Amino acid sequence: MHLMTKAILGIDGGGTKTHAVLSDLEGNILSTAANGAANWERIGISAVGTSLEELVSSALSTAKISRDDIVATTFALAGIDWPEDKELFQPILSSLGLLGKTNLVNDSIAALFAGAPDGLGCVSIAGTGGKTAGSDGETTLETMGMELGEGGGAGQLVNLALDSIARTHHGTADSTALYIELPKAAGFNNPEEFFTAVARERVRLDESIAPLIFKLANSGDLAAIAVVTTVATQHALDVYGIASQLNFIGKEIKVVRAGGLHTAGCSVFDATFESEVKRLINSAQINVLEVAPVFGAVIHCAHQYFDVFSTEFASNLLNAARKVEL
Repeated sequence: MHLMTKAILGIDGGGTKTHAVLSDLEGNILSTAANGAANWERIGISAVGTSLEELVSSALSTAKISRDDIVATTFALAGIDWPEDKELFQPILSSLGLLGKTNLVNDSIAALFAGAPDGLGCVSIAGTGGKTAGSDGETTLETMGMELGEGGGAGQLVNLALDSIARTHHGTADSTALYIELPKAAGFNNPEEFFTAVARERVRLDESIAPLIFKLANSGDLAAIAVVTTVATQHALDVYGIASQLNFIGKEIKVVRAGGLHTAGCSVFDATFESEVKRLINSAQINVLEVAPVFGAVIHCAHQYFDVFSTEFASNLLNAARKVEL
């Protein structure tokens, strides 16, 4: 006989990996699950639907509960940037057969709640791409998520590095190690052969080049430092833009840092981002996210489900989160 365990489901879907966490109503973790990407802009909406179905089924199987036991769900997915995206996803969410309240938000919101469980403040995502979001408890704002006037994470970092070494090749910028090392990382010892391959679309640089750029910046390469500084400064400016629209300027504000660029330990990126945020918002309290954003999706869901959100729920969940490997 099945004894009903009421559960809350949080799902965080990004460009490469998707996580699910089921918790009970006290914030105790019942199960976790993981699979591949869930950004519909990259893999298509039907593929995301299939992925989410597998993920939900896996989490339920491990927890030994049924879909009827889930009282609320938050899907925090990359690519949910505009109102029409939410409309597009409704058939997918309906097909999952979850009877409880369902929330659909951008994945940046999960990171915000993971680092600021009251949901108040700003989050800067600098990963494969970039996204900045914030909430004052009544209004939630996000940057546009399509490289429209905002920091673009590792993608922007790589594009700027390519532009930098192209200018070196033209003789309009000084030559540094970046000019040799970036083509070499793509398999070319001759920069001109590398540029030819890029121009003819035989080579496409991706985010995997980002660690090399960070390494060169940390070692003092001036071109790499300039690139890293530009990206970090833009991400800091994005935080200021969201914070100023939410009237946080002059008030204490939590700023959560999340994503690969924020957690890579690049001293140039870290110092530039933090000093710029502090210069623009001197009351900012900046912290790097220490738990997976999916736990923020669970906390966001709890905020939506409970009439009064319990800080004990968040404490239980986050304490358990630090002991769980996803």
